[in-house]
Amino acid sequence: MNARAVTFAALVMLALLAPARAGAQAEIFEQGNQLYQQGDYPGAIAAYEAVLGSGFESAALHFNLGNAYFKTGDLGRSILQWERARAVAPSDPDVLANLELARSLTADAVEPLPRFWLVSAVSWWVDLLPRGLLLATVAAAWLAAGAGVSARILARRDDVRRGAAWVAIAGGAVVVILGTNLFVRELGVGRAERGVILADAVPVRSAPSDQDDLTLFEIHEGTRVRIDQRAGEWAEIVLEDGKVGWVPADVMGVI
Repeated sequence: MNARAVTFAALVMLALLAPARAGAQAEIFEQGNQLYQQGDYPGAIAAYEAVLGSGFESAALHFNLGNAYFKTGDLGRSILQWERARAVAPSDPDVLANLELARSLTADAVEPLPRFWLVSAVSWWVDLLPRGLLLATVAAAWLAAGAGVSARILARRDDVRRGAAWVAIAGGAVVVILGTNLFVRELGVGRAERGVILADAVPVRSAPSDQDDLTLFEIHEGTRVRIDQRAGEWAEIVLEDGKVGWVPADVMGVI
């Protein structure tokens, strides 16, 4: 069998296996949902984590996993999963409601600093559409633009050519605008790494060291932080109220 035949066979196998693999993960996800409904929250967590471990993720998966962690009393991991769900579906009302409830239960009352209006506007624009809808819209606009260009070249009638030109222009504009949004979101351009504290209580120090005399203050499970830099097993964090310090990197989960 020559190299081209081997490559073609491999591509066919991947095309056949991908739906089967996705179907298997969907089945495990549904098993997790059933376990959750039965009150077996550790079992539901194991099922959802198995789906995540296989490389599949969605807002619904993170949301349900956060719910299961919340039922077991693990506030930190529930907030972490809901934050991950919000990263996929920024405007989902159920996710936002759960985060609002969870934050009311955290020990740290952190008052966020006011943000410059331009930063808020850019953040709103980037999070305007859910990821799935954004991908579908960009893909549809790309196809429309391509079809418009093709029709503009191939059509004989002037009115069809003019209409095709407008379709191409409109599709291209959508691709540029929303494609930039997608690029910024997927690459995390201008977005700092964020995390959620998972340990019950963590001393925040002025330097990456275990020395007690360097302790500045203490933060608790569920507090959201920005990760500014890392040094070995330590991370410098910034709270939403502007406080800065160092904590062990393993006390938090990255959003």
